[in-house]
Amino acid sequence: MGSVFTAPTGALAMPVDLIALQHAVLAADRAVGDYALAVRDRRRAAFPDPAQAVQRCTWAAGEQVEFDRRWETYVRAGAALRAHPVLVRARVLGIEPEALRALRQAATGPAR
Repeated sequence: MGSVFTAPTGALAMPVDLIALQHAVLAADRAVGDYALAVRDRRRAAFPDPAQAVQRCTWAAGEQVEFDRRWETYVRAGAALRAHPVLVRARVLGIEPEALRALRQAATGPAR
């Protein structure tokens, strides 16, 4: 059996734990974005008047706390992904872009 870096097909094989880390990053990214859009929509509905732009753009303390919590989850997921031995090794070998493309494909399927 070849290593992740010497797959016989020329493609990079990705280990299951690395794919799971990529899924965690994607889920955390979605959670941040979905929450920010939900806050935006709530604030637009609560402050529809053009003169209320400051109120629309000023998040409540609880909203900011929740956003920060989600953002930290995203940051931790990204750090765990980047620290995975396969990506560290790919970085050392100078093939990180290829490894990231292979990881993206393994995690989400072929690009359309």
